[in-house]
Order: sequence, then C-alpha cells, then structure tokens
Amino acid sequence: MSLSVDENNIPLENRKGSLVGSDGHKKPRDFDDVLEIVGSTSNYQRFFLYAILLPLSIFESFFGFLLWFLIDSPDHWCNVPRNASQEENLDLWKNRTIPREPNGDFSKCKMFGPNDTTISCNAGWEYDFSTVDYHSIVTDYDWVCDKSHYATWVYTAGNIGHVIGTFVLGYLADKIGRKPVFIITLVIFSVGRAVSLFFAYDIWMFMILSLIVSTATPMFAISCNTIGLELCGQDYRAWTYSVTWMAIAIAVPIVPCLTYLVPNWFILGWVTILMGSLSYVLLPWMPESPRWLLSVGKIDKVQGIMKMVAKWNGTSDKISDEEMLEMLREAETTQLKQKETEGESVLKLFYNRRMAMRTLIITFVWYVDSSIKAKTIYFRAMNGLVSYGLNLNSLNLHGHRYLNFTLVILMEVPGGLLGAYLAEKFGRRWTQVLSFLVCAVACTTGSYYSAIGSADDTFATTAVIISSNIAKFAVTMSFLVIYLQATELFPTPFRTTGSGLASTTSSITLILVPYIVYSGKSSLTTPWIVSAVMSYAGMIAAAFIPETVNHNLPETLEDAANFGKGRKFWSFNLPKKDDIKK
Repeated sequence: MSLSVDENNIPLENRKGSLVGSDGHKKPRDFDDVLEIVGSTSNYQRFFLYAILLPLSIFESFFGFLLWFLIDSPDHWCNVPRNASQEENLDLWKNRTIPREPNGDFSKCKMFGPNDTTISCNAGWEYDFSTVDYHSIVTDYDWVCDKSHYATWVYTAGNIGHVIGTFVLGYLADKIGRKPVFIITLVIFSVGRAVSLFFAYDIWMFMILSLIVSTATPMFAISCNTIGLELCGQDYRAWTYSVTWMAIAIAVPIVPCLTYLVPNWFILGWVTILMGSLSYVLLPWMPESPRWLLSVGKIDKVQGIMKMVAKWNGTSDKISDEEMLEMLREAETTQLKQKETEGESVLKLFYNRRMAMRTLIITFVWYVDSSIKAKTIYFRAMNGLVSYGLNLNSLNLHGHRYLNFTLVILMEVPGGLLGAYLAEKFGRRWTQVLSFLVCAVACTTGSYYSAIGSADDTFATTAVIISSNIAKFAVTMSFLVIYLQATELFPTPFRTTGSGLASTTSSITLILVPYIVYSGKSSLTTPWIVSAVMSYAGMIAAAFIPETVNHNLPETLEDAANFGKGRKFWSFNLPKKDDIKK
C-alpha cells in the first residue's frame, strides 16, 4: 500500500523548493524555488538544450575554427624548375637541389646554388598537396620563410581580440543581458569574417579584422550557455555542458573534411560562414536569462518566461500567477537589497579574501586549459594554455595533418561524456584534479618521445599521437568542469563578468601560445614541456576550488563568499541534495 500526495494541496511554503529551513523558520524565497516548482529538468530544459544550445554549438565551431584552415601552412620547399622526367621522382630531385636541416628534414627556405653553395629560395616555393589539395592564404600569398611570422601575428591578433571581447562583452552581458550580447557576437562573427576574406592580401588589414572577429569568440559560447545553465536545475548542468561540448567536437572535423570538397580558402570561408549564420534562425526561440532579468528588477518579463516554462513542462497547475508573482517579488527584494550593499563593480569579486582567492584560482585554472585546448577558448586561465596548444600543436605532429587534428578534436566526445559523469558521480573538484594529472602525465610522455623519435620512427610517432589524444581527452574533462565551477561559484549579477574576467586573463597569456607552438617547428618538445608544467600547476590549483555539486547557484556576493565554508580540504564526501541549505 502506498500513499500519494497531491502537491497542489500542500501549502506553498512547504512545496518542493525548500521554502522552509531546517530550523522550521521561513527562509527568503529565491529564483530556484520558483524554478523547482515549474520544472528545472523537464521538457523545456531538454528543448532548450537540444533545439537551441546544441545547434548553436555546432554553428559556433564553424566560426571559431575557420581561421586555422584559412592560414594553414603545409610542408613546402624551394621551387627549383625541373622537366617532366624529373617530376616523376620528386624525392630524388629534392636530394639534388634542397639541403637538409640538422634533424634530417629537407630545408623549407634554402636551396643549393652554384658550386654547392646554399642560398635562399629565389623562384618561389612548392607546397605539398599530396594528402589534401587545399590552397590556403599561406600558399596563395607565400606566408613562409621570411613571412612565416605572419600566421603567428594573426593568431596573436586573435588572442588580443579575445582579451578585448571577454572584458567588454562580458561586462555588457551583466549590464544589458545575455541575449543582446549573444546577438552582438553573432553579427561580429558573420559580418566581420566575411569582410576579412576580401583583405587577405593585406596582412595588416587581415590582422585588424581578425582581431575584431575574435572579440566575439569567448562570449558567443559563454552568453548562450549561461542562459541555458541559469534556466536549469543542478541535476542538469553537467549534462548541458557535456552535450554542447560534444556538439562542438563532432562539428569541428567537418571543417577539415570540407577542404577535400572545397579546395580554396576563399570559398571555404564563405561556406562555413553561411553554415554558421544559420544561428540567426534560432534567435526568436532564445529567451533572456530570467535570473538576470530578476537581478535587474524586470519581474514582469521573468514571470512571462517562467509561465512559458511551466506550460512546456506541464506544471502550470502547480502555482498560480499570484503565487508566482509573490515569490518573484520576494526574491527580487532580497537581491536588490544585497545589490545596494554590494554594488556592481567587477572589483567586488575581490571584496574579501575568500572571494578573491577563489576568483584568482578559477582564472588560473581556466588559463591552463584554454591554452592547451584551442579556440576555444576556454579552462579559465590556467586551463587555457594546455588545450589551445594541443589543438594547434596537432598540426605539428608527424603523419596526416588533418587526420591528426581530427583525432585530437574527436577526443572531446568521450572526454565530455566521461567528464560529465565523473563530475556528477564524484564531484567537480576531484574530477578536475584527476583530469589535470592525466593530462600532465600524457604531455610528459609526449615530450619524451618527441625528443627521441623522428618522422621515420613508427613507434615514437605513434606514442606521440596517442599521448596527444590522451592529453586532449583529459583536458576536455578539465575544461568542462571549470566551466561548471565558474557558473556555480560566481553569483548571478557577476556570473558572466566573472567568467569573462577569467577568460580575459586567459586570453592575455594565450597571446604567447602561437609562439610556443610554432617553436615546435624547430623544437618539437617545447610545446609538450610547457603544457606538462602548466598541467601540474593547474592540478595543484584545482584542489583548492570548493565542491559545487548538488548546490543551488549563488545569487549574491554574500552567498558566493560563504560558499564552502567549514569544509575540510581532504573531504571526499559529496553533499546530498536534501541536505543543501541556502
């Protein structure tokens, strides 16, 4: 025999939403209480994830990774005229006309001159199109040898754009809303990149336009993901990030595949821009974040969105319009009082020692992951270096360039799945530490085999590729978790500002990453060593981030500052959902 309870007959203050504290006293009601009543992990959350966030993640990958293939640099050597018979034996001809570097590879910028002298290329260059007959800006305008730094300049300009974009647009997202900022980034992406294609012949114009386009990169993902995370409950956050992560991982390999079908950088640029511009179709279905609307006092709009969510979830009968309005007004009053005391300056993230240390650690961890991962921006400061570098460094690995790149990117799929599972099962904190440890060991292994191996050493080459994939797998888990931690630790009025601050700081340090990665053209071990050191440092820092699993999102700075108080460093026990107190 079982007892059933009609929730509609329960007094509002005792319904799901924990409106009465464990001490029996009524607590101030907040947005999470309303969200729990209308549904926080139901039909609408699934619709928003699979019909809006997932396709936007796919479209974002077309915008974000296009630049890598616009300025891709294949193997090349000096052009030395030869006849038809010599054309059939290229290696023999290169042995006779091109000197070798100390590592045994053919020189890219030197050729034999009269009397066995060595001179610089004087008749242009030949490019290796044997694996992919794709012509990039580099091959069309000869950005090699004395112009090889042009590609590094463009990457650096892009990272400067990341700094500007995350600082300015991150601030705007907390001032004018998440959705307006997302629209701004979409316009910058589509229009800016289209214009830049017409100025590839001019390095300075192309750099400036690439800088402008890159201002949109971080906040495109952060703004729309923040809306999704602020609309769902604690049980759905890890899965939401995991799905968007995997969508990007599956979509990115489409770009190198297109190089087989579209063998010209200009046409490839337009194809990917048009595909990414499908994002405009989804704008009417994207609401503003109700948490943000509540934080700025727009209760009518919040109520409209929550009624829509309730209708989707079939919970309209759970709460009347009057009850919802009463709860939202109480939540607004609590937030506005706190806001008057706290202010809105980003410096408030450092208003006490605990909050300052937490902000710095999140930023540091984000940086490591971002640089290892590429584009993508993004583990908040420490996380950045490792991920960005791994993606970019995949183009330095021996073997098929685009195949290596695709394999490294595809590791985000299992990495995202396992990361979401571990983050929910064992918590964010120790999943983060484990991810960095695995990445560090993999990078150390890759460094060793890069140092002792060569292009002809099959075992060493295989070991390097496997190490790269394992490192990418681990840093994907790490990146996913730091996104979760930043979302769950920064309070609502500073959620995108805090994430933007971490991403901005990360982007400043990422300016150096192209130089580190391109140093791999002369020393293959350098990118590996740097990534390994950063991973070990990130592992140590991540251990000091408090556990956030099964907790409500902090609404105020006071909530955020008090988060994690009294917890032991070596604690492995996760808080139960029923034990969580606001």
